[in-house]
Amino acid sequence: MFSRLFQVILTVSLFYGSTVWALSGTGGTPLGGMGTGYVVFDGSKICVSSKLPPAAVDHSGGKTQGQPEKQLSSSGFYLFANGTAKTQVKAASEEAKCPLQTADFGAVGNVKFALDAFGPYWPGEGKLKYQLATSPLALFDVTAVNSGAEAADVAVALEVAHGGALGGASSGKVETGNKAISFSGSENSYLAVDCDGTTPTFSAGGKGTFETDGKLANADGNLVAAKCNIPAGGTAHFKFVLAWYRTYDSEGYYYQNFYQNSKEAAEAGLSNFDGIRNGITSFVDRVMASNFPEWYKDRLLNNTYPLIHNSVCAKDGRVAFWEGNYGIIGTVDQGQHAAVFYTFNWPAVQWHELQYWARQQKSTGQVHHDFNEGKEKFNAGSSANNRHLLAWDNKTHADYWWFPNTDTWADLNCMFIFKAHELMMATGDLDSLKKNWPALKKSADRLASQCGGGSSVPSDAHSTYDRCQSAGTGCSLTPEYNGGIAIAAFNAIAEIAKFCGEDASATTFAGHSKSLKAAFKQKYGSSSDFGVKASAANSGRFPESHVAGYAWANYLCLDPVMDEGFITNTCQKLRSTQKSGGVRANGEWIFYCVDHYGGAEIAINKPDEGLAIHKLDYDYYYKQVPKMVFWQSLQEGDGNTHKDSYMTAPTVWHSYFQFCGYMIDNANKRLWIRPRIPTSMNKKITDALLLNPKCLGTLNYEESATGQCIRVSYDAPGATVSEIVLKNNSGSATAPPVTINDEAVTTVTAEGSDLEKNLRIKLASPITIGPEGIRISVNGMDCKTGACSKAAGSSSVFPLSMNSYRISAGMPVHYSTDAVGVVTMELLSLNGARIGTIMQEQATVGAHTFVWDGKTLNGKRVGSVFAILRLTSPGGSMTKAVFTGR
Repeated sequence: MFSRLFQVILTVSLFYGSTVWALSGTGGTPLGGMGTGYVVFDGSKICVSSKLPPAAVDHSGGKTQGQPEKQLSSSGFYLFANGTAKTQVKAASEEAKCPLQTADFGAVGNVKFALDAFGPYWPGEGKLKYQLATSPLALFDVTAVNSGAEAADVAVALEVAHGGALGGASSGKVETGNKAISFSGSENSYLAVDCDGTTPTFSAGGKGTFETDGKLANADGNLVAAKCNIPAGGTAHFKFVLAWYRTYDSEGYYYQNFYQNSKEAAEAGLSNFDGIRNGITSFVDRVMASNFPEWYKDRLLNNTYPLIHNSVCAKDGRVAFWEGNYGIIGTVDQGQHAAVFYTFNWPAVQWHELQYWARQQKSTGQVHHDFNEGKEKFNAGSSANNRHLLAWDNKTHADYWWFPNTDTWADLNCMFIFKAHELMMATGDLDSLKKNWPALKKSADRLASQCGGGSSVPSDAHSTYDRCQSAGTGCSLTPEYNGGIAIAAFNAIAEIAKFCGEDASATTFAGHSKSLKAAFKQKYGSSSDFGVKASAANSGRFPESHVAGYAWANYLCLDPVMDEGFITNTCQKLRSTQKSGGVRANGEWIFYCVDHYGGAEIAINKPDEGLAIHKLDYDYYYKQVPKMVFWQSLQEGDGNTHKDSYMTAPTVWHSYFQFCGYMIDNANKRLWIRPRIPTSMNKKITDALLLNPKCLGTLNYEESATGQCIRVSYDAPGATVSEIVLKNNSGSATAPPVTINDEAVTTVTAEGSDLEKNLRIKLASPITIGPEGIRISVNGMDCKTGACSKAAGSSSVFPLSMNSYRISAGMPVHYSTDAVGVVTMELLSLNGARIGTIMQEQATVGAHTFVWDGKTLNGKRVGSVFAILRLTSPGGSMTKAVFTGR
């Protein structure tokens, strides 16, 4: 037997060439935790956020200075190698891949320097990862590679002269051991350093003699530095952590539950530095590894900025997000569009927000619009202004200035239900769902009353789309939007009820969905205006709201809200409508346009149309105004002069789930794989990252005219499934043959109709999917070649430039073998010369893992090189190009 392909788990990023790293000029990725404020590094200097939650935002920073961050009086990196120094070095190139920022500092002599800067984000559920994600930290990893023939004395320093902008004194005081400086005060900050080089030394304070010997003055000042000797061909990492600790009246920040000061936060950052770095750089690598278009993958990452900019996390657990254009914190109608990214990475933040909505719910069951009686703009400086979050159980407060009584808003109830349904699938947390069930049922009952008892389109209900303000006066509203999403919401609450054991409620709400679907078609199925123009009160807006319910239902794996003829005809009309001067253009509310209309196009298997909508938005921000990438507005073409970071941006991840056809339902032990693949991807999806709060996974997929090959794996035992739902492209009303890991499956049912023809596989007993993965063949398609040819037992590898793969010291390397015996891994230079053996062990059949220490077995440090990794086992051998550094 031939050895199965081995997997290299990528962990870090380094020295990307300009052809790979494309997005520069953004001003820097925001670096900070959820609800903590942030700093940015623009390739030269560090700036500090002037927008500090829970205040959420201080508009004065943007309006009076033209930028939302405050540049420090002096900051940056200092580099030293063998007697030569560069101070406040400017990067030769820099790149944003939120929440990661990279920079290439070039070389000092024979030593090359590169930076990975990142916030404290380590994807996945768990108390530690949520604690870190809400910590006030910015982390900087400078990698030094000695490419010379002799050892080199190397030092790196970081200066942060923030003048009190991060809290505390204007100048730092050296801490014992010279590894940190503290800026003391009731509000305080802390800058610390560490190094993994051989016998490093540390200095701190003033500039001292750094330019001649790489050492600081060890007196009061604003720098910290580490110095070590790097052997020829060797690598060292210089690790910096910047922490801050702010106060905000009695409200407090969530991180104050874990830390008494910035020093404690910095120590937590240093102790978890490698895990955070490896987690987030691996995440970025894996997003970029698939065969989706490069620009689209850029967009997936950088549109996650509201995680940092817009998050508000109070000490007592209240969580919300600042809307963006207006002084409003909350806005469930728009925020829920962004929740997918948070829910499938750090679900705790969404459970907290769901609880907040539930505890503020009105006695009628109506969900509020916001948490802070939002004004049109935030008022800086006052402790009593609208920037504060309202108390947990403030059920009777007014909502925002423009529409203070949102009793008639049906979509708020729908989004509350969608949030719970999304959390149910992501976590399978029955206890948390049961605690929130009474509020969810009240909200669903309220929605039913707005829909005439659940059987009619909510013609008198308002929604996020409405410019019309006067409830009950006959003004023209958007029942097309409320009606469509209400059909999906009733289906969602029925699924929640089943999971909670509330069978009678499940039956009732499923009935409401069926009745409303019929009423919706009767009202709009033959309307000449449906899909053509918005209501009179919203004239000038693109009517993407008409198909929003279809997009939401598809993403949440619910029954479609419109039949094939209805939705196909509507999308065709929208395609004709969505033009400006004969040229395709997004509507006024761009995030809704890409999610509702783009999502509907993907759902009806028109992925090219859906992708085109995203490209329009990408071309504007990423090409024309890159400095606005992290300050995107809901409304296109408004100038956004004061940089309002809009909360809805992560909604792009809805489209990713839809393109992959992926959903993991950890509540019902169900996996969905129903891809809609853009033409440019040639009917294949390769090495696509799968989100799952339990652990990340990988999808490889290929289809023919009537068959499919599917390979799904997770990094650890990450999903236990008893059902698998696939799309049915066989062209037959009966189920085609299906095999899983080459064994025939007998319980396959063809179901659904119109555009939602599925295959439901019910397994005889649940299976747990881990690194070995599962391989599924549909309708006899040969899965031994092409995108899914990796044997079940291998996991994905993730590409770097030059068609190579990355391994590095301290990182796990996974492999599988089909035969008992000795397995050897060797490194060869690109010209075939042997570098050395890095692993040799007796292995049994199956999957194995070892952690490489960065050396050959004879103790030679390998350093950062492009090389060939050769795997040899009793079954044969194979090779793969690799890069051996970070």
